[in-house]
Amino acid sequence: MANKKEVQERVAIAGPEIRQVLSLPDYRDRLLELFDDLHPYDIFTLIDGLPYEDIAKIISALGKRGIEVFEYFPDEEKKEIFYCFSKRKMVDLLEDMAPDDRADFLKKLPESLLDDILPLVAQAERNDIRRLLQYKERTAGALMTTEYANILPDMTVEEALNYLRKIAPDRETIYYVYVTDKNRKLLGLVTLRELIVARKTARIEDIMHRDLIKVNVNEPAEEVAKKVSNYDFIAIPVVDNEDRLVGIVTVDDVIDVIEEEDTEDMFALGASGVVHDYTQETTWGIAKKRITWLLVLVFVQFISGAVLQMNSAQLQAMIALAFFLPVLSGMGGNAGSQSATTIVRGLATGEVLIEDFWKIFFKELKIGLLVGGVLGTIGFVRAWFIQHDFRLGVTVFLSMIATVTAATTAGAVLPVIFKRIGLDPALMSGPFIASIVDIVSILIYFQIARLVIGL
Repeated sequence: MANKKEVQERVAIAGPEIRQVLSLPDYRDRLLELFDDLHPYDIFTLIDGLPYEDIAKIISALGKRGIEVFEYFPDEEKKEIFYCFSKRKMVDLLEDMAPDDRADFLKKLPESLLDDILPLVAQAERNDIRRLLQYKERTAGALMTTEYANILPDMTVEEALNYLRKIAPDRETIYYVYVTDKNRKLLGLVTLRELIVARKTARIEDIMHRDLIKVNVNEPAEEVAKKVSNYDFIAIPVVDNEDRLVGIVTVDDVIDVIEEEDTEDMFALGASGVVHDYTQETTWGIAKKRITWLLVLVFVQFISGAVLQMNSAQLQAMIALAFFLPVLSGMGGNAGSQSATTIVRGLATGEVLIEDFWKIFFKELKIGLLVGGVLGTIGFVRAWFIQHDFRLGVTVFLSMIATVTAATTAGAVLPVIFKRIGLDPALMSGPFIASIVDIVSILIYFQIARLVIGL
């Protein structure tokens, strides 16, 4: 999607010409001529940023292509454009939208508007809408489209191809053709390529693939995305509990799921709350999303302060101890955040499994010892040669090893534990890990100081 600067530049160039065309009596014909050779996405980039009333007029004038243009707009902008249509045009647009995109869009509209326009939608589309709206968010059922191509097993290849020619304009994709019985039970799959090269007289049941990768309607969207990605599918069939084909999830919807997941994980790791459009979000809205985690973190930091207060006598006895506190807590927090980021990504992609808990633990333990040893050596040199205190150097050396090791293991295993109990691993954010490690590093530091220095 174009960034704000690009949108402003395009509107500045094309906007005046488009507005001039819209003011003409024959603007519909002129718009069709103006946008004749352009892909719907290119049209979207040209009109994005125009007043919503103008965008609505352009979408109406472009007919079927206008619906494709409309589907490129973000949900909030879609709503504003939709409100500019007449009730009749709203109904026409809904009837012609892709079923999955339509269902997603309808969830964003107020119920009062839906009560007005849904009774006017054609019966077939209305039934499809009700069926798709019944599925829970972020499941295969909510993600799928019902515009799939299916044929019967006793058809010949020639009969199947003739049938596909008739239904192709109303299907999202016909590259994968699903074989079902008369009760829609999924039996197999054949690709369009295989149909084209097969003998015309061959029967579908003789050339179809029977071992299928499929998903249940209630399967999480993230799992659907993994299967499509792992097997390099263009689409994957969705079945109900009776193994009846009810829809397909296409790769474009999977890309949206992956992008949304990555965005949520990024915000969660930063403990900043999800912000979909920074420039459009209000100051209060962003502040409200950030404050929740910051309130949690400030109370965690109060614990750090309390630990320092408990060890104030040691600090007074040896002021040099205070010089290394920021280094220890900072390095521990950074090391923990690195581990947490790596494991959260691994859990999201399936590279890391809950069953790998002990493998992860011991691996991060060894990583922590190695990294901590290097950082601890630097700390030892700093304390010994600049503070001229061998015991302080040993204290810093051992504390750095212990702190970094504790941080890497905690940063790695806490996301796995969160996943195990059904929470989002990304909630174990960088700031949260850093705050926990901050407390641990102070406790470790002063305990080692007692043992080595004897304070």
